[in-house]
Amino acid sequence: MLTNCQINNFKLTRQIGSGAYGLVFHAVDLITENEYAIKAVVKNGASREIKQATMLQTQLYYYFKSFQNRLYLPAIALDSIISLTEEQLQRAPHYRELALHLQVHAHPNVVTVHQVLESPLATFLVLDYCERDLFTSIVDHQHFSNDGALVKRVFLQLCSVLQHCHARGVYHCDIKPENILLDAHDNIYLCDFGLSTRAEKLPANVSLGSSYYMAPERLSCPSSLQVDGSAPATVLFPTWAGDVWSLGIILINLTCIRNPWLKAHQLEDNTFSYFVRDPKVLQKILPVSEQLFGILKDILQLDPVAREPLPSIMDRVSACTSFTVSGPLSHVAPLSDPEIHNYLTNYRGLTIQQMLHNYHSDEDLSRFDNDTEATSEDDCSYQQRFGKARSSETKQSREQRSNETPYQDHQQNTLNPKSFNTNLATGLPIEFGLNVLTKNMSVVTNYSADSRWQPQC
Repeated sequence: MLTNCQINNFKLTRQIGSGAYGLVFHAVDLITENEYAIKAVVKNGASREIKQATMLQTQLYYYFKSFQNRLYLPAIALDSIISLTEEQLQRAPHYRELALHLQVHAHPNVVTVHQVLESPLATFLVLDYCERDLFTSIVDHQHFSNDGALVKRVFLQLCSVLQHCHARGVYHCDIKPENILLDAHDNIYLCDFGLSTRAEKLPANVSLGSSYYMAPERLSCPSSLQVDGSAPATVLFPTWAGDVWSLGIILINLTCIRNPWLKAHQLEDNTFSYFVRDPKVLQKILPVSEQLFGILKDILQLDPVAREPLPSIMDRVSACTSFTVSGPLSHVAPLSDPEIHNYLTNYRGLTIQQMLHNYHSDEDLSRFDNDTEATSEDDCSYQQRFGKARSSETKQSREQRSNETPYQDHQQNTLNPKSFNTNLATGLPIEFGLNVLTKNMSVVTNYSADSRWQPQC
């Protein structure tokens, strides 16, 4: 329906996903021929009773059609999104996910946000494209069933990126295989921060995530964890522990190609109820080794505070010599420190500085250097990253373009802003304004150098 449409220098080729948030398209940069995923996010909080993706698809169809299937949209400076206050995010709630994503996307195992393009109808996020996710690799391709080293590689990268997120005060809250993408070299990329939060603690029964991977305190508050008979809603649990629980279920997925239970709720799932009474039930229903059972038992603690911390999980999985009681994963080599370092870094032979100079502006490079300075809280290695392609231009041409504006006086005659109640320069509510979000002139494409930057009637 929306194939062969164009946004700036990106040509949409096919739809590859949809959800309550909107739509995801595969796109090709007509300048560099690199592939991207473009996520169209619903801007306004329309009624949740209407499936927003379906509604947005129809609206986008007529929106593209009215401009001969070509849109030329302004790019928003990413720094201005990161700096949005809580009050401002309440006025533009679709930016909340993006602001949290941008806090952590410098890590090589987080899907990179390359550009944010604004229209009156939707916000378009230009993201890394990966052909497969962890779910299809585990279930459909059984990609990890014969390779213990690959299990360790993927799992350690996932631990590393979560450590990075938590050190920066971002808790994902929806860790599951569908939200973990894989490239051709089996490196993982965490995506979809739609349920993420900065809250270090959450009340019990706040259901965040998918039932298979949701921690028990997110589904119900066990009486053993209630203090002095307090109501579940008043009991607060550390948010990081929910992500760690999800990690434990994913470790079972990687090694056993199945889930241990439908949901971690004692009253609604018999298997989980048996597990609470006797954790050794895992060894009866799953082919896990004694070593792996010991790791899982400490990750899947009913008390969130008692769950194994990420650094210890990484150490134990690295040293593990057996994942299952039989088969290819029953004998796994322990990892040396150099091997662990290699697993936590990407290895195409280009340094991060070289790749950023190839694909990013000087402004972006300095921003990356500042954002990724290692701290004692963030003890994870990510010295290299894969190419995140972006159209390049010389410093002189960028300086020249920075003195130009792609918004001409006749833009008011091109599209009536009153029909959308938005500022055409940003696509945001008029009162939000450019004093909050600014244009990113470093990613203006060659289309902005002439009148083609404007929508053509």
